[in-house]
Amino acid sequence: MITVRQLLVLSNLIVSALLISSCAIKDLHDDLDVVEQEYGYFKGQASVVDDSSNILVGVFKRDENGLSRVNYRAVTSSEPFYILLTKADYVIFAFSDTNGDFAYQAGEPAAQIDGPFINWFSDMPGQDEVDYAALQIEEIKLAKATVLEQKLDFSLGALRKVKKVSENFLETVSWDDERFSDENVRLGMWEPGSFLEEVGYGLYVLKEYDPTLKSILLVHSVNDSPRVFESLANTIPADYQLLLFHYPSAASLEYTSYILSEALDEVVLRGQIPQLDIIAHSMGGLVSKGMIHLADEAVRQKMRLFISIASPFGGHAAAAAGIKWSPAVAPSWRAMAPDSQYLQTISGLDLSQGPSHHLIYSFSHEAGGKNEGDDGVVTVGSQLTVSAQRNATAIYGIADNHVGAVSNPCTLALLTAILQDGSTRATAPECEAADASPVSPTTASD
Repeated sequence: MITVRQLLVLSNLIVSALLISSCAIKDLHDDLDVVEQEYGYFKGQASVVDDSSNILVGVFKRDENGLSRVNYRAVTSSEPFYILLTKADYVIFAFSDTNGDFAYQAGEPAAQIDGPFINWFSDMPGQDEVDYAALQIEEIKLAKATVLEQKLDFSLGALRKVKKVSENFLETVSWDDERFSDENVRLGMWEPGSFLEEVGYGLYVLKEYDPTLKSILLVHSVNDSPRVFESLANTIPADYQLLLFHYPSAASLEYTSYILSEALDEVVLRGQIPQLDIIAHSMGGLVSKGMIHLADEAVRQKMRLFISIASPFGGHAAAAAGIKWSPAVAPSWRAMAPDSQYLQTISGLDLSQGPSHHLIYSFSHEAGGKNEGDDGVVTVGSQLTVSAQRNATAIYGIADNHVGAVSNPCTLALLTAILQDGSTRATAPECEAADASPVSPTTASD
């Protein structure tokens, strides 16, 4: 049970902001009001008879200048999919890519829907959370008899002509990229709608993307950006390619993990990367588990390792406090609250067939410090839930605080050793002070 002292000590930036910055809460409130009035989900399900090819779906906005592409999905027949949209007039085009060239040719089964149904948030008054299963679904039935006049080319070269795609999907960036700035970190935490408009979800590379290289996906935490991994990245062998996932940390974890799963679908669909390892910090571990839960079999087969660092698999009391007391509630807080539906879903994820989960937890308030039972932000019990321990290939303790654990010499040495094999527990001389013994199930939360 969390004491009053622990609540004060472990309060993360969410609760700090509730107590200190009414301006941040007002920004969140105003931003969420705009999102509620202007955004909604299109939920679709495309199907075609006797055709196992990928179905490519394009969403186009219609205005006085004609049609312009705003989003795209590659799906399998009868697979539900979601697209977050702002209010406008839309047309949906879909076709079965029977020859695998990502472009539509006459004769390929196709469909067109003018004015598709959108589940607008403004039509869900009083609903605290989006029930994705209950969203109205648009059935998209493809037929060879349907001939599309609209030219459809979803090849990577064509997609890169769309501004957000060219800037946000496998673009080469540096650690000091403006999108990772402190201002944009703040935007993602307190103005997620503005973040989506100005920055957007992104999957980036540090060097030109090479589909033949083994890849490591880096997933940052709440109120953070990929920059947190810079020191860690410098220790990763050169034969790995880094994929940096960037997201607004106030956004729904359900949707964020879905977007990440879709992005990785695209990477595998277009590049057939040989191997994918995942390194995630704090809330990034929750996003990553959600992504693994949603991942297509083709993507799951590429996954070898899942390495979590200081992840609150049992949730955080600060998120629950924010939900109870704040006049504006970030969607991610609902997922972070102990016993949330999201946490229950990912806790049931079976990793016995991979990827191998190497769980790194932190337990001190400073590098080399004593065992405090928490790392200044997250309790050890939340990091070491019964289900997380049960699914872990190995568990490692780091004597450092919540952020320091990412670049701690012991963490970096362990990562090097884990990447060499990963099928069993790794050891490193730098980790003599590490407490590798998990807490007992009686002190862990679940």
